[in-house]
Amino acid sequence: MKLHHDKYGSGQPTIVLTHGISASGNTWRHQVPDLERHCTVVTWDLRGHGHSDSPPGPYAISDLAGDLLQVADEVGAEKIVALGHSAGGAVSLRFALDHPDRTEALVLVGTASEANEKSRDFYHKLADVAVEKGMDSVVKRLGMAKEAAHLVPADPRGFAEVTRAMAGLNENPMTEEIHRIQCPTLIIVGEKDFLGAGGSVIMSRRIPNSELDIVKERGHGLFLEDPQGFNQKVIAFLNDLGA
Repeated sequence: MKLHHDKYGSGQPTIVLTHGISASGNTWRHQVPDLERHCTVVTWDLRGHGHSDSPPGPYAISDLAGDLLQVADEVGAEKIVALGHSAGGAVSLRFALDHPDRTEALVLVGTASEANEKSRDFYHKLADVAVEKGMDSVVKRLGMAKEAAHLVPADPRGFAEVTRAMAGLNENPMTEEIHRIQCPTLIIVGEKDFLGAGGSVIMSRRIPNSELDIVKERGHGLFLEDPQGFNQKVIAFLNDLGA
């Protein structure tokens, strides 16, 4: 399967940025210039999104984590710092669980290890909107109109399968597993994230070597709301790793 990715900068570590639903690797355009001065940066498009293939479903979070492993292999990274936002955070978390030997560190942004019933229903509804009305309706529902001009439209059916995979975190949460994660972990969430900060708090209590940063006055897209502030947090974390 073709997974579109772009590589910037050089040196160690290699940080792979995984976007959330309805976005693409281009969503990290405000992070790449700062981060590539410190390390190798890789952005990519989830399956069903951007320029990546959109195979038939259903998908599981473990499938998407396998895609992240494919990207790491294709860029020649023995280990990666896996940074993910929202659905991309769940993918990065699953990657760390499935491939601990390939995970140098984790940065989890506005994400969770589980989905409550409200979140499950939200994801299923979003999947239905994509299939029945198309991605323009999804963008409007998510309030992404200002960002949409910078994004490559997702394939509606592929998008729906990724979204349903996220809904699957209700029946198959990762929460009881994440105590196994031993790598340094930075958990960042906006104080005003519409999904709430509770999922981040849960992860911070269960992942042994983790740090929680609840950012005041910021929402779900805090890396877009305040790119400089967000980048500084990530760079400081990388520096602590010896970057």
